[in-house]
Amino acid sequence: MRCSGLVLTLLILAFACCDSQTATAADPPATSVRADAPKPVEKSADKKVRAEFSESDLVATMAFASEHHPELARLLEHLRKSRSNEFQRAARELNQQILVLEKIKEKNPARYEHQLQLWKEDSQIRVLVAKWSLSKDEDIEKQIRRLLQQRRDTKVAQLKAEQKRLAEQLQKVEKQLTTLSEMPDLQIDREWEQLAKKADSDRNNFKAKNSKKNNSN
Repeated sequence: MRCSGLVLTLLILAFACCDSQTATAADPPATSVRADAPKPVEKSADKKVRAEFSESDLVATMAFASEHHPELARLLEHLRKSRSNEFQRAARELNQQILVLEKIKEKNPARYEHQLQLWKEDSQIRVLVAKWSLSKDEDIEKQIRRLLQQRRDTKVAQLKAEQKRLAEQLQKVEKQLTTLSEMPDLQIDREWEQLAKKADSDRNNFKAKNSKKNNSN
């Protein structure tokens, strides 16, 4: 689950605001606004997303960020105070990622743990890349490289877990195939006996009901 370039841009802006003493009072550069602003053809869709993003969604989004990536939460809080529109856009996109994670958690709790870990690593990488873009600091680059390795290891672990799950499922399928392949004539005889017995039972029940109905009349 990768974040779009939009959030990375907003994180860079957040760091820039943190480094600038006049960031809160100053208006964002016109070029930055134009670069991040939605295209005219997407205006109605953007309004719809805004309307659907409630205060409770925002609270849940910030709580998630605080729990799983505190530095991201601090940056978002700073962005909220200095660039409200940009904060709303970043929070909405983060909320969409959370909704995807929640669906995974409902359907496959085991897979969710890996996906959550990947989200944490992706988020940490994004924040560090935003920080590095302003400083080109070698220590930050080393941190990013370590996180890239961690993310790779998480993906490998996730794929191995999926491989194990599929292997177990394949074993069940092979067992069913073996069972169906053994003595097919005997299996057909047993199935036919069950069907015939069920049909006779249904017929007798039907006759009994009709007889009872006729006697009552």
